[in-house]
Amino acid sequence: DGSLGLALSIVLAATACLYLLAARTGRRRDRRGRAWPRQRAAAFLAGLGVLAVDLYSGLGAQADVRLSAHMVQHMVMWVVVAPLLCAGTPLRLAFFALGRDERRALARWLHAPAIALLTSPAGSVAVFSAVVAITHIPAVYDLALRDPGLHAGEHALYLISAVLVWAPVLGADPLPHRVGPPGRALCLTACMLVMVAIGAWLELSPTPVYGHYVASLGAGALGDQRVAAAVMVLGCLPALAVPALRHLAAPRRGPRGIRAERVPA
Repeated sequence: DGSLGLALSIVLAATACLYLLAARTGRRRDRRGRAWPRQRAAAFLAGLGVLAVDLYSGLGAQADVRLSAHMVQHMVMWVVVAPLLCAGTPLRLAFFALGRDERRALARWLHAPAIALLTSPAGSVAVFSAVVAITHIPAVYDLALRDPGLHAGEHALYLISAVLVWAPVLGADPLPHRVGPPGRALCLTACMLVMVAIGAWLELSPTPVYGHYVASLGAGALGDQRVAAAVMVLGCLPALAVPALRHLAAPRRGPRGIRAERVPA
C-alpha cells in the first residue's frame, strides 16, 4: 500500500521495459538480425505478472490477516515466480544485448569467487534454507508483519534466494557451475527439507506460534495455522516438475566451454 506499493509497481514496470529494450537492442546489434526467443520473453514477463498479482491482489491483502494466505503468497514466489524469471534467461539476454567489452566484463563478474559461490548448488541452497528458517522464527516473523519496510525486505530476500536456487537448477543462464539431473533433484530436495520441517512444526504445535494472527483471528488462528502448514508442505512438491522449463532455453556450448548462446561480434 501507499508509497511502498507504488515504488514496487514502478520497479516491476521498469524491469519489464528494460528486458524488452535489451531484446530489441540485441536484435539490432546482431549481424543476422536474429530475434530474442519469444518463449523466454514470455516466461520472464509472466514471472513479473504473477509477482504483481501475488503482491497486489486480494491474496496480498489477506496475507496480513491469515497465515494460510501469507504462506500461499510465499509459495507462489518460490515455486512460480522465481523459476519463470530464471526461464527468461536475463543473463543470456545481457550477453545478447551488450557489446564485446561489456560481455567480457560481465563474464569476469559472473566468475568472481563470491558470485560463483552464491550461484553454486551448495551455496544457493544454503542461502535459501537460511533465509526461510530465520524469517519463520516467531519474533522475526511478527516484526516483519508490523513493519511494512521489513516485510518488503523479507519478500525481496525470498525472491532473490529462490532465484539463486532456480538459476543453476534450470541451467538456462551461463553460470560457472553446471548441474546435472541428479544434482537438480538433490538441490530441490534439500530446499524442500527446511520447508517440510517448518510445515511440520506449524502443524504439530498445540498453540498458534505467531501472535499477530491470534490478534486478527482469535480462536481460529490455530486451525488457519494448520492449513498454512499443509500449504507449505504440499506446495513445494510441484517444484520437482518445474525443471521441465529448461526446454525453453536449451543452451548450446559456446567458446571457452561456457554454455552461452553465440552472439556474433
